[in-house]
Amino acid sequence: MAGEINGTAIVVNNTSGAIVGQGDFTHTFGGTPIEIGNKSNGDNVTYLDGELATKQHIFAGDFTYNNDTEFRKIRADSLIGTQDTYTLTFTGSGAVTDESFTGLFVPTGLSDTIPHGAKVSTAMSFNSSGVITYVPAADV
Repeated sequence: MAGEINGTAIVVNNTSGAIVGQGDFTHTFGGTPIEIGNKSNGDNVTYLDGELATKQHIFAGDFTYNNDTEFRKIRADSLIGTQDTYTLTFTGSGAVTDESFTGLFVPTGLSDTIPHGAKVSTAMSFNSSGVITYVPAADV
């Protein structure tokens, strides 16, 4: 297939624009269709076109553990549910403008892997809260 790209790291920036980290992430978007079915639809499920309720973006991934101040802050924020504005950017797409998602996110699900004699990694999810600004990748 033309236009394929290899996976690249997602860069995570906070409100100040500082890089919090980069890592391997999975992006999941969830939204629930809004049912509007009634007897006139013959008891068939019918959904409102072009509308979703409970929309949310979840980015789940791994960082290499480090002692950077911004990294420590998101670890602390994940323990108490503190929201912040983050931008998560898919880098290295080959496009002039990389795809990105900006908005309020709650870091959550902190999980550390501490193997003996090897690098320590931290898994974490960023769950969106409210409206997210999406910038698609573009070649211009």
